[in-house]
Amino acid sequence: MDILFAKGSSKKTVLLSSNTIKDIALNELIDHMGGDAEERDIIKKLMSQIPTDPNDMIFRQNIIKDLIGNEELCSSMSDILTRINTLKLFSGVRKAANERDTSLYTLVQTLRELMVYVDVIEDLYSELLAGNISSEGLTQLKDSLEAIIKDEKFAKAKDDIRLMHEDLSNVRAAVIGVNFTPDFDIERVSTIEFVPYGLRSKYTIMDVAAATKLSTPTHRVRYEDALLSAITPKMEKHLKSHFFEVKRTLTKYANYDSSFLVEMYEGLAFYLRSAKLARRLKDKGYTITFPEIKAAEASRLSATGFYNIRLAFKGETEIVKNDFAFTPDERIFILTGPNRGGKTIVEQALGLISVMMSLGMFVTADTCTGLPFGNILTHFPIDENLTINYGRLGEEAVRIKDIVKSSDDNTLILFNETFSTTSASDGLYLSKDLLRVLKEKGAYVIFNTHIHDLAKQIPEMNGWNGQGNIISLVMERKDEQNTFILKRAEPDSSSYARDIAEKYGITYEQMKEDGI
Repeated sequence: MDILFAKGSSKKTVLLSSNTIKDIALNELIDHMGGDAEERDIIKKLMSQIPTDPNDMIFRQNIIKDLIGNEELCSSMSDILTRINTLKLFSGVRKAANERDTSLYTLVQTLRELMVYVDVIEDLYSELLAGNISSEGLTQLKDSLEAIIKDEKFAKAKDDIRLMHEDLSNVRAAVIGVNFTPDFDIERVSTIEFVPYGLRSKYTIMDVAAATKLSTPTHRVRYEDALLSAITPKMEKHLKSHFFEVKRTLTKYANYDSSFLVEMYEGLAFYLRSAKLARRLKDKGYTITFPEIKAAEASRLSATGFYNIRLAFKGETEIVKNDFAFTPDERIFILTGPNRGGKTIVEQALGLISVMMSLGMFVTADTCTGLPFGNILTHFPIDENLTINYGRLGEEAVRIKDIVKSSDDNTLILFNETFSTTSASDGLYLSKDLLRVLKEKGAYVIFNTHIHDLAKQIPEMNGWNGQGNIISLVMERKDEQNTFILKRAEPDSSSYARDIAEKYGITYEQMKEDGI
């Protein structure tokens, strides 16, 4: 079974671009989900691939809900997940054994893998059976594990593993006979006898840990240990004989398959980290909810009381929440407002909500309904050093052309200060052409801009061909203070030059303060 996709799913996903991942701060979300660097890389890979089938989104949602509602199950599965990860470390060992590699290392590793496999199957089944689960995904997993456990071969494997482990455990040490020359060079290794007890030298100084190689403090020059080099082949020979029965028994299980557990590792890691993050936010008093995913007629995607999860990560306690909705009749929004008034934070929040909905995660809102977008494209300012080949406007043109080419009526596009480095008149001209083609394509757009005159031409732009209307939004400002409230209104065009000046630090007050 696949723990990430519903039964019968096409498993189709869309890969988010590196620009989108950076612009909506998805990496920051992943970092706060926790885990070591390897686990975060795994989760990033998974979260960069958003499902397109609503059934897959709901399938994942229900698994995370099960884990959030059962902290004990979540904790137990985290421990089991660590053991599943060790199965990956045994990769290739059984293949070597099947190719008649009878070395002690291969023998012991194969036995260890079998032991981990059996323990994980039993423990995971036990935890799911005791847990109060209702999701299709975890229920299917429980049923699959039950079928394995009830198979006679599994019971036989358990008995054989116990006997093999006892056999191996009886070997604690080896007595070795070595003949030396008068100069204490090794002349011959004569006998090896395995004994069920540990050995100690009567000379305390000789009780040292065994090692096959010695090295200098700099680890640059290595010296072979002649005694151990001579002993090893003979030990191998005796060990092969001693463990012949173990080897013969292991051969019976050469074809068992633990790959389905290993393949579930990534999905389980994602679910557990998502559930733990949700519980952590709730414990700190932040509002989260699971969206109602459906192809609604009245609204494409609607959120009330939404906020950017990054504010919670920063520990903000007085977060201003907003309401917003994309509908088939309202697809393009021109967003204006004061500098540092919250425009980018709102854009990121909506981008993250759509991605988190697609992945089956919770979202940071009071309510959320609708259908997330099939793809999210972004155009945010980039490092000036990256524009050296084309210049800032040339770079924007190249990226915008790619965005338009990749967009359709199932795409959300977030623009942030696009064309802001051109003159107001040039920026207005270029922005209108861009929005016109996107309106014809039926894309959903938030166009965050300082070009306030663009919003004043909405009546003209709504006369263009295409789907839906263009709407003006502003970030409210009252009594010379930013309220961070999103509302429908015409922009305050008189603030355009002031906002640009404040952004680049060239107002009269800023220049005086800097001593310019």
